[in-house]
Amino acid sequence: MDPKVARKIDKLKNDRIHGASWLAQQAISTLSFAVEQSSARAITQFMEEIKAVARELRQAKPSMIPIANYADQFLQQVMAKSCYEDNLDSLKSYARGVGKELNKSAAKALSKAVEYGCGIINDLDTVITCSYSSTVCDLLRLAWRRETEFQVIVAESRFEDKTYGQITARELRKCGIPVEIIPDSSIGLRLPQANKALVGADSITVDGYLINGKPTLLLAETARESKIPLYVICETAKFDISSYTATFIEAEPGFDKTPLELVTGIITEKGTMQPSLVIAYIEQMAQLSQR
Repeated sequence: MDPKVARKIDKLKNDRIHGASWLAQQAISTLSFAVEQSSARAITQFMEEIKAVARELRQAKPSMIPIANYADQFLQQVMAKSCYEDNLDSLKSYARGVGKELNKSAAKALSKAVEYGCGIINDLDTVITCSYSSTVCDLLRLAWRRETEFQVIVAESRFEDKTYGQITARELRKCGIPVEIIPDSSIGLRLPQANKALVGADSITVDGYLINGKPTLLLAETARESKIPLYVICETAKFDISSYTATFIEAEPGFDKTPLELVTGIITEKGTMQPSLVIAYIEQMAQLSQR
């Protein structure tokens, strides 16, 4: 593997700040960069290089399923083209185009999900959240720009030497949103003062779980006890299609695996989806991808 490509994958693997949506787009860009850096002289050699990069990207962040989903889409499209393309330069040009289109698609899906999600934020709301999600921040910033008056409580979301809630608070305060940071241990005490909970997602699994940064599970359980709705904002690219016929993914250190039965609704680029419909939707997506 080209050393520059390997460094990009290593940087993605060791990233402990950015969320799954941002990292997924970085993964697509890394595949496009690998096409540019390829020194292959034959189509078979080129495809082996791209397969190796896609494999390393999937393994870099195994609980962030959009990375795997986009890597698989990139690989499938380029492989299909390679079956009847006999010119390497043409195949590389096609692969670059695939990367551009996937990045456009990813950005469009994220924008639409944020647009739909903005609709759940109303005047005088108190929204409680945890961990760090750039998508949650985008949603709240959009609602604020539309002159919706609300406030945010964010759990500090401490893991090892980082407090991810501090990142969320800093991002929201940049545009003037009122934010209060609370210790994770105070979620049970403070959550009844909110009227809705909102979190992002790294993955939605086929066995009915949300994978997201700690303390999502505690927030979800407390929200259920307090009868406060909990919404998840994410693109359908975060639905775990690959595990429909494979081993279920597990949460990595610093992440929670939260049952979808604790979730009120999952806001995607297709609108708000009931958690009970997620498995059926993943099954449909998996079947389409296998055709």
